[in-house]
Parts: sequence; C-alpha cells; structure tokens
Amino acid sequence: MKVLACVLVAVGVCGALARPQSYDYQPPQQTYLAPQPSDRVDQVKQPMEGMPYDFTWGVEDSESGNAFSHVENSDGQTTQGEYRVLLPDGRTQVVKFYDNGDGYNAEVTYEK
Repeated sequence: MKVLACVLVAVGVCGALARPQSYDYQPPQQTYLAPQPSDRVDQVKQPMEGMPYDFTWGVEDSESGNAFSHVENSDGQTTQGEYRVLLPDGRTQVVKFYDNGDGYNAEVTYEK
C-alpha cells in the first residue's frame, strides 16, 4: 500500500511538472507615438500657462554633508538656470542649462 501511494505521488508530481503553465499574458494594447517636430515648434511658439516664472531653492545638511541647489527662470520662450550637487568625492557638479525652443543645452563643470 505504501509503495502504491509513493508511485501515485511520483506520477502526480511528474505530471504536474510536464504540463505547461498558462499565464494569459496580453501584450500592451496602446502604442507610443513620438511627438512630431512640428508639434513641438507650435507648442513652444505659444506662451505657456504659468509664465514667466523664477525660482530658487537649496538644501545644505551639515550632518549628512548633502548640498543641492537649483535656480531657474523662464519667460515662456527661453528657460535657463543652473543646479549644483555636492558629489561623494567632495567636488561640486555644476550644470548650467538653457532651452530657447531649439532643444535643451547644458554645460557641466566641476568645482573642487
């Protein structure tokens, strides 16, 4: 009787392993369409809501050594600014950027 029970269990386990499992995967139905260049030009020519703006913020935590800052302003046509990040090696990464509708431009420098 014990042998028969072991055989039935072994057959059941092998049978379960042999059956493929179905997960009913359905591929995404929505396809991403990249914006067309002409769409972006039309959007930039129109002043955007909330323009102009100007902001500055910074964090300096002496306990952890973290230091971050960000300055940015825009008139609706041109956006410019800079941000700074204190890196683990003690240098400060400075990113100066602007976007005048032709794309994002950045200059990255490091200060010791």
